[in-house]
Amino acid sequence: MIERQGKTHRRPAAQAIVLALGALLFVAACGDDDATGPLPTPDMFEQMDRFGLPAINTVFIPSAMKQDYNESVPANDRANFRDEVLATLAAFGVVGDAAEGLADAVLPDIQPINTAMPTAFLNGRKPSDDVITAELMLIFGGNAALNDDHVDANDVAFLATFPYLAPPHP
Repeated sequence: MIERQGKTHRRPAAQAIVLALGALLFVAACGDDDATGPLPTPDMFEQMDRFGLPAINTVFIPSAMKQDYNESVPANDRANFRDEVLATLAAFGVVGDAAEGLADAVLPDIQPINTAMPTAFLNGRKPSDDVITAELMLIFGGNAALNDDHVDANDVAFLATFPYLAPPHP
């Protein structure tokens, strides 16, 4: 029975049976013995690649170390890969404090974001950010011949709404 505004109403038996069956089906559907198996957990996956900042792995990590790099966690980047970053920077002519600062900027290889600051390269990124040119400018500074990838726009414009990226090419 249901009491509303001082009146008592009887629920029809059919309605009660439908509600009971619905509740029973809902509870049965919540079991973990369905055909899809258990919910995935992190230990069920194998890390194959990681890509915090574009081109860090490509430019700074030697081919013989890429698998170790891809399977490692960013927290260990400075301990495990800083020497390789510094060696590559030295090959580009960047040494001393500048190289040390750049190594610290690109390691760990993560995409940091501080929501109190404007979104821009090294603090998140917008789809329209030219991050490769920004990274080249970090490495090569005022050397105009080396600090730009000369890719100044997408071949297809970004969408105005989510998912923002244009559909893939057929």
